[in-house]
Amino acid sequence: MRHADNPLLQAYDLPPFSDIKAEHFSPALDQIIIESRAKVAEIIRTQAPFPTWDDLVLAMDEIHARLRGFGYVLERLASTSTADAWKQASLDCTPRLQQFKRSLKQNPELFQLYQRLADSEIAKHFSSVRKRTLEKILRQFRRNGLGSDSQPALEDLQLRIQGARSLFQEHLHEANKAWSRTFDDQTQLGGLPLAFRQRMAEQAREQGRTGWLLTLDEESFRIVMRYADDAVLRKQVYVAYSTRASDQGPHAGVYDNGDVLWQLLRDRHELATLLGYSSYAQLALEPEQAQSPEEVQTFLQGLLEQQQSVFIRDSAQLEAFAQAQGFSGLQPWNYQYLAQKLRQQMTGVSEQTVSAWFELESTFSRMLLVARDLFGVDIIERRDVATWHPQVRLLEVFERGELLGYLYFDPFEDPNQESFPNTSTLRNRRITAEGRPRYPIATLHGWLPRGSRASPVLLDHLQLRMLFHELGHCLHHVLSRVEYRAVSGISELSRDSAEFAGVLLEQWCFTKQCLVRLSRHHQTGAPLPDAIADQLLAYLDTQTSWDTAAFLRDALFDMELHRSHGDGRTAQQVFDQINAQVGHLPVFANERWPNGLDYIVTGYAAGIYAYAWSKQLADTVFKRFKRNGLFDRQTCKALRETIFERGDSRPLSESITAFLQATDQRAGTSA
Repeated sequence: MRHADNPLLQAYDLPPFSDIKAEHFSPALDQIIIESRAKVAEIIRTQAPFPTWDDLVLAMDEIHARLRGFGYVLERLASTSTADAWKQASLDCTPRLQQFKRSLKQNPELFQLYQRLADSEIAKHFSSVRKRTLEKILRQFRRNGLGSDSQPALEDLQLRIQGARSLFQEHLHEANKAWSRTFDDQTQLGGLPLAFRQRMAEQAREQGRTGWLLTLDEESFRIVMRYADDAVLRKQVYVAYSTRASDQGPHAGVYDNGDVLWQLLRDRHELATLLGYSSYAQLALEPEQAQSPEEVQTFLQGLLEQQQSVFIRDSAQLEAFAQAQGFSGLQPWNYQYLAQKLRQQMTGVSEQTVSAWFELESTFSRMLLVARDLFGVDIIERRDVATWHPQVRLLEVFERGELLGYLYFDPFEDPNQESFPNTSTLRNRRITAEGRPRYPIATLHGWLPRGSRASPVLLDHLQLRMLFHELGHCLHHVLSRVEYRAVSGISELSRDSAEFAGVLLEQWCFTKQCLVRLSRHHQTGAPLPDAIADQLLAYLDTQTSWDTAAFLRDALFDMELHRSHGDGRTAQQVFDQINAQVGHLPVFANERWPNGLDYIVTGYAAGIYAYAWSKQLADTVFKRFKRNGLFDRQTCKALRETIFERGDSRPLSESITAFLQATDQRAGTSA
């Protein structure tokens, strides 16, 4: 194949997804690696006498950006196709791409050039953003063993860690697929939402079955635990889900993650000690706002203490309600169901009823209008550009006619893999050495079932919040005005900074003004009545402690697990002790939650706490909007300029201080 015929080797602003075939990837990667090696060699040769910003940092940014773009396109196309050619393309290219990227991170000559530039006289006069960029690049080199005698051992550990993470996820995926149940009688599905039952029927048809098929994904577990009237069904699903990939439950020992998790923790601890840290938790926290594992533990313990009175109140309410409903006690498979019933009784409304006002298409359109008013941008859909799937949409973000970046919206579950709401990034904003902007690209990935004209996708409040959360991430990425790749995008943020924008945008979902604005009844087109909005807000503030306790349990466990490895306790023993400390949650003796806690292998190891940490910061910022107005122009402008546009060019704490100062000045001016 001629290079001129390979779309992956052509310059593009947006990937030409419709032109790319599986057979394009391997020859394109061969050529990209050849060209990249030659460029790296030229950079090393020409920069040896005197390293400079443009010809070292910006030149290497071009190489890294090209590799990232190639990998992203491969992942998107290969993950959405079951054809053997795509699987083979991924198997062939992914390891080679990862190996080459590792070689760049472990190149001692590049490390020396960056270090010499950072130590140079000219660097003393660099802007704070350039200094922060160099600091982050050098930290990455050191984490790959540069400047250490342990580089070969570190490389081996990193490969083993990556392998263990992949195996953990593979086991979890296979365990989820292994469990299912088919129903021939719809009366067994009492209480389950209509849309969920329709999805079950569709899943059964797709597998050539009749009736209704229930699987073990996270969304199914959530809905069954909340709504299924059949206690036997709830127990079956709870036992299967809480023992996934373990030595217990319906498939005990088949996909057991116990040994995989032990190896992962051992290797992470060894990696941390070789790099000079006392634990993996300390290593993971180095670039974060939190300064130490002990600070995080103190923070989480403080939250737990604050919740004790709420735990006592909610437990008493729910136990009394359970007794009145004929339940002998709060079993693990009953409390979410009972809490849901009690919420409805106390507030006179249900999430499922209110979801009729939040049909996906119309709600998302109004979400974009909310974003327009918050950030002063127009978000316009492009219908003339092909994406990797017919239901993936491309949106362009403009300000007064100037393109700022792109946003792909991929809302629906992927039957070929575990689906969960998340944001990925194809490109960070940067300015080339020639002064040309490279526009950022983010993707909002959803997990929602595909609807139909007869049965549209209706969002409950949690689903609405999740969409707002991911839109916050996307806008944080796209609205960055930072010029340098290493500090411009959300993928460069520390974990407890990265969650801030998503958690902040969720706050608008808890306001009557925004809920009414977002809503339109999918049949009548009428907005949500004020009275029902008030009922929904009361509902959302009732019996909330169960989710709070589950989060604090997971966050404390995650931190303790990565802080204390080597003290002789197994992961399950650590979990059981933390679970007992948190209390409140009913427990099933054979639970094996650590074996299915995918956060610890998807980038959140020693980082689950970040959601609560970011929530505290988001509350501080949102108070200004409650004071000044949810869409007050000057407050919105300050949010964008002091936080969203800054990327990782400075610590989030400094950006929030700048926001508070800007809004204080506004208050003083108004007074």
